[in-house]
Amino acid sequence: MTMMMMKTMMKTMGKRSPTAGGGALLASSSLTSSSFARSSERRRKRKSALTMGSHLSLSSSSQNSSQNSSNHRQESSNEEGKRYEHERGNADTRPLKKWLEERGIDARETFSTPSSSNGGLKSIDDLLKEIENGETVLVENTDAGGDVSCVRRVSVVVVEITSKSKPNKKLIEYVQTLPSGATRKRERFLSEKIMTGKGEGPLEAAERGIREELGAALSPTATIRIDKNSLLAKEEFANSSLSYRRLPTRYRFYEVKAEIEGLPVDEDTFASEETCGTKAVWKWV
Repeated sequence: MTMMMMKTMMKTMGKRSPTAGGGALLASSSLTSSSFARSSERRRKRKSALTMGSHLSLSSSSQNSSQNSSNHRQESSNEEGKRYEHERGNADTRPLKKWLEERGIDARETFSTPSSSNGGLKSIDDLLKEIENGETVLVENTDAGGDVSCVRRVSVVVVEITSKSKPNKKLIEYVQTLPSGATRKRERFLSEKIMTGKGEGPLEAAERGIREELGAALSPTATIRIDKNSLLAKEEFANSSLSYRRLPTRYRFYEVKAEIEGLPVDEDTFASEETCGTKAVWKWV
């Protein structure tokens, strides 16, 4: 240690310096260069632990839509395990099927087929479209015993819709009918997968979902006001899903409120149809 470094350390003895948790660390006169390095490393690890927490609570008052998009890109880059990569524009699902089955996912139990009657299950073609749209990421996962599987990662925005023309009521999607003809009961707020692979944030996805899912039910002069200050987020894990049975999925759910003028309000129930052919029945409750 040089004389200059000794003088600098002597000047800082007894002063208080900030830590990652907002507290303070009292410098001791016996502090050595090695203990100082260990202390810095501990502070770095505490800060990292706070940053990488599994549960997220966000407010748009502090993070705008573009920041949320950046968070999604950061999340994708921090994924552990090998990701499934598919050649964009290639409609052949055989590589995807092989990749899944090598990781313990039985396609016969997971996807619907033209001849099957698996309720609301989606097909492997639907999963491939989600991957290409940036809505889904498949990541290889290895457990403590060395067994290899995979996890589907999806970010979804859930929109709580109200209207001044329908006071004290909220809009829910009651029943959904897929283009295949399969019908499933929903009884929940409008939800939309976020195209994180294309840099989309939850607020943009919320407005896109409103326009796509409500479709022609929205009047040409409809106004959509999304309350960005109501934005919250959390993570959940499921061993299966309504869309893909036996495909483990980790969801990042964003919740946001929106007020819409220009929806049918004369009746408590109305229908909509998306351009992709998916139909829905909506209820004010």
